[in-house]
Amino acid sequence: MGNQISLKEEQAIMLDIMKDFASFCEEHNLRYFLDAGTLLGAVRHQGFIPWDNDADVCMPRPDMDKFYSLMEERNFMLNDHIILERPEDSIFTFFKLGDIRTKMIEYPNDNPIECYVYIDLFCKDGLPANLKLAKRICDKSERYALLQWFDKYSVNAWRRRKNPIKKIIAILADKVVRNKNRGYYKQKRFIKKVNHQYPYETCKYVVTLSNGEFYRICLKEYFDDFVMAKFEGYDFRIPKGYDGWLKVLYGNDYMIPPPVDKQQVHEVEMYWRD
Repeated sequence: MGNQISLKEEQAIMLDIMKDFASFCEEHNLRYFLDAGTLLGAVRHQGFIPWDNDADVCMPRPDMDKFYSLMEERNFMLNDHIILERPEDSIFTFFKLGDIRTKMIEYPNDNPIECYVYIDLFCKDGLPANLKLAKRICDKSERYALLQWFDKYSVNAWRRRKNPIKKIIAILADKVVRNKNRGYYKQKRFIKKVNHQYPYETCKYVVTLSNGEFYRICLKEYFDDFVMAKFEGYDFRIPKGYDGWLKVLYGNDYMIPPPVDKQQVHEVEMYWRD
């Protein structure tokens, strides 16, 4: 294992991934936006939230499908060191772009998961105008994401717990479940059906259906166009309706940083590969 990577170094690696991703999207006429905490960082800090150790970008569904096809032709390599990490190889049901020169250990003190230093790549999917129906769609997609998490993370983690009930559930699930990606494949089929019924371009609302822990419903018009924003000295696209989207995510006072005890980071260890 190589030298340990600091938070500042990780942010520099993530910034390089973001720059390469943005350049690729612009070269191939694909829509993308900074999203979630990275969008908040662009608006509030003109860069990374100082204590943040992840990064998020998103694409509308039609562009995500085109991006995936292009990546498939390239053996899922954006360039010689950035790989598109797929849900089939992850505990999550969304995509990541990772730097293969690095090694990241997530949840090192609980149930360690090895991956690369990465940025999250989310997809915005269309929803029906009926918000009650839209919420039911989100709930169902979330259950599939949680199933993926259970099969590929919780089963192993629970075997290490002192709780005997969780241990028994984990042992039985490990023996019974043959396809550990069943949650993702169920979700993938479900989202494809939703896409057919509610095409992104003609819908009123959108959501990140693939991320069961993060979804928020918002108006598609927030993502109808982009403006450029400075992020660590570089220009990136953010949704033109970023104010409305950030209020959905973080409330009306999103420009006010949280107190120090709420400035949480993901539990990770990071190293350069030898």
